[in-house]
Amino acid sequence: MRRRLLFRAAALSLALGIGSASAPAKASKCEAGTIFNPITKVRWTCIFPITIGGVRVGTFDKLDKELDAQSASKPLCACRKGATFWFGVKVSFWSPNRMIDVVTEPGCMIALGADLLPTGGRLQGSQSSIADGTNSQKMFAQMHYYIAPVWAMLDMFTDLPCVQDDGFDVAMMTEVLPTWQSGTLGAIIQPEAILFGNPAAGLACMADSAAAAAGKVLDPLFWCMGSWGATYPVAGDIHFGDSVEAWAGLAARGTFMMGRLGALTISSADGCSFKAQPIWTKSRYKLQIMEPVKGGKCVNIGRPGALWSSGKHAPGKDNAQFMLFEKAICCAGVSTP
Repeated sequence: MRRRLLFRAAALSLALGIGSASAPAKASKCEAGTIFNPITKVRWTCIFPITIGGVRVGTFDKLDKELDAQSASKPLCACRKGATFWFGVKVSFWSPNRMIDVVTEPGCMIALGADLLPTGGRLQGSQSSIADGTNSQKMFAQMHYYIAPVWAMLDMFTDLPCVQDDGFDVAMMTEVLPTWQSGTLGAIIQPEAILFGNPAAGLACMADSAAAAAGKVLDPLFWCMGSWGATYPVAGDIHFGDSVEAWAGLAARGTFMMGRLGALTISSADGCSFKAQPIWTKSRYKLQIMEPVKGGKCVNIGRPGALWSSGKHAPGKDNAQFMLFEKAICCAGVSTP
């Protein structure tokens, strides 16, 4: 039923001919050799550090140290779910649970290596210069959000309560969302965007950008994405100076949008359950680029492209794919009779 609704919405969007306001550019070819392989595409060092009962394993940075502080200070835990009760130790790590495509070719499902939605040129990505004397540019691209619980796909650690075991699925294709094609339409269903479009809110993002460069994330500034731009408007247009940074910005914005749609969760601080994220906690996520070039490390939301994007844009390839790592906190133990 959900897939039928998606494709009906897609047909409606195509019939309306909704697209980017910028002049369309030639879309990058949707390649067939990009089928997702978790063994080779995922940067497995990104799962570290792992904290078990307050003991940290693996390298860590400032962001990891802050997130692991609670697990280290409260290593023991106890949980109850219905009639089931269990106690144990807290375990925390970065879990690869979601994938995100940012594509100039509508319907190009990078994880599947196929173009599932030929649009005849409509909804196509674009790039254009902005005549404001800053030499900046504007990009428009579509976003695909996949449920991809890699641990479950590999049948590993499935006994941990915080490892999601949902099946692989396509949770969102922005081609079916008129609001992604136009920031004006997006403001209708997300009117709070008007509050964060003023100069004062923009100045606050300077602090977020500085923090991201230092490897930190300011969660209260949820309308900022560090050096990647602003979270609002929640649409496919983004200003950029570095195209790889712009891809990451649209991937992060898509993650925020899933929260606004009620489809984003994180593990609770006590490690016992998952809680909804209508407003994201940025520090609980980091991204690894997988296409067109596999990244050597994961980056926190908003990290300046100058520190990580070099050599990640292969010539003639303007479709990108990211793995989204979520900070998982588990209460791993044994159930009582």
